[in-house]
Amino acid sequence: MSGINLGTQWVRHRVASFCYMLRYMIGSMILLFSLPSLTYAAEAGKALLTVGSVFSVRDAGKVALKRRSPVFEKDEVHVGAGGRAQLRMIDSALISLQENSVLQIKKYRYQQGGQSNSAFLELLSGGLRTITGAIGKGNKKAYELRTPLATIGIRGTDYEVEIVPNGMYVGVWSGVIHLRSLLRNGCSMELGKSRPFSFVFIDRFGQCRGLDTAPDVFTSGHSYPPVILPEFKSRPVNAFTVDQNRPAIKGAGSASSLSSPTPTFVIGNRQLNNSNNSASDFKQNIAGYPVSWGYWGSFSQSSFNDLPKSVSNSTGSGLLWTAYGASSPESVLARSGTVQYNTVVDSLVSGSQGPVSNLAIQMDVNFDTGHVTNGALSANTPGDTWIGVFDGKVQNGDLSLQLNGASVVDSNPTTASPPRDASGFIDGDFVGSQAQGVVGAFGLSEDNNNANHVEGVFVVE
Repeated sequence: MSGINLGTQWVRHRVASFCYMLRYMIGSMILLFSLPSLTYAAEAGKALLTVGSVFSVRDAGKVALKRRSPVFEKDEVHVGAGGRAQLRMIDSALISLQENSVLQIKKYRYQQGGQSNSAFLELLSGGLRTITGAIGKGNKKAYELRTPLATIGIRGTDYEVEIVPNGMYVGVWSGVIHLRSLLRNGCSMELGKSRPFSFVFIDRFGQCRGLDTAPDVFTSGHSYPPVILPEFKSRPVNAFTVDQNRPAIKGAGSASSLSSPTPTFVIGNRQLNNSNNSASDFKQNIAGYPVSWGYWGSFSQSSFNDLPKSVSNSTGSGLLWTAYGASSPESVLARSGTVQYNTVVDSLVSGSQGPVSNLAIQMDVNFDTGHVTNGALSANTPGDTWIGVFDGKVQNGDLSLQLNGASVVDSNPTTASPPRDASGFIDGDFVGSQAQGVVGAFGLSEDNNNANHVEGVFVVE
């Protein structure tokens, strides 16, 4: 009997265990099916640049967007008053959002060689300019931008949209787009250089009016091009000039040529030309960068207000200059972390007291914060050592430097004279495909003796 009882108890135990497991499995299944479906949004791109208040509405919350912040499918990107944002999407498309804009990323899927690539965006307010990426250049039907008034399809292009209270402006800078009103009996047309119109206004009734020229909303700074539009790549040759008669005054502008020893410079409201068509110390492709520089014994200058009259005011004191091709804003924005520029690879310098030697320049550039710190320069002239300290910032891919103080020290160790105050400028810009160099210019004058000065142009890595 004891064996039978033990067997019966064992069976009952097994049955009870099975029932418990069954109840657990059923309960777990009920719980599983009762939970909401969890899906993870795909990354659609990253922020290249943000200015002011920029955030995404995501999962019913707000996420502030900074440089390199990811954006995802289902994000609603908001740009506040006075703000600006530029996004690089996963297919290399670029989107520049102006202030007071709201853009919904409904869908953005891309895999190289994939058959289901697609982009569906909705602009609810404000304006954008975009260069479409691989999705737009592949299956044209896979791309669509929706607005409150119309939908836009593309054929691989650079276009712009701005919503205004009484309608919407649309413009095409390159390629062709198809615009279709959302309203019944509304307009449907193609825009582009090869079509009758490149610009159109569509009113709130869905009717289109072609425009012969770009509307003011596109030309008065209300919207911004993405950072690597062709106009950035082909922007004028930049320049720094140092007037040796007034070396403490910064001269930054543009040059007519990168390869000529006698280019024409535009500095502020002045145009500078070589007076006698001769130059010395001319050099090109400095340290392998698109940089040239030289010295003019004399030069003439004329004000824009005087043009086209020929006004010659030769200073006779000479001009140090450098012309250069700056790094693209995209290459600067792509850098991260802190980089120390402290190796002067070449320079062209002069001083009122004689030869200049031992030029040293250093600076730390934090590409994440945009701050330039620990800036210092020094140079020796016969009997003097010049010292300056500076800082600066990186903004929208451009470098700007600010001199904070300078002095002249008697380099004779037997002389106990105190340092003399000096003033002047230093300025620079990035060069190289990855902003690995800085080209710049400086000019310093002794405050109580303007005839004592030192100046130069340089490349530092």
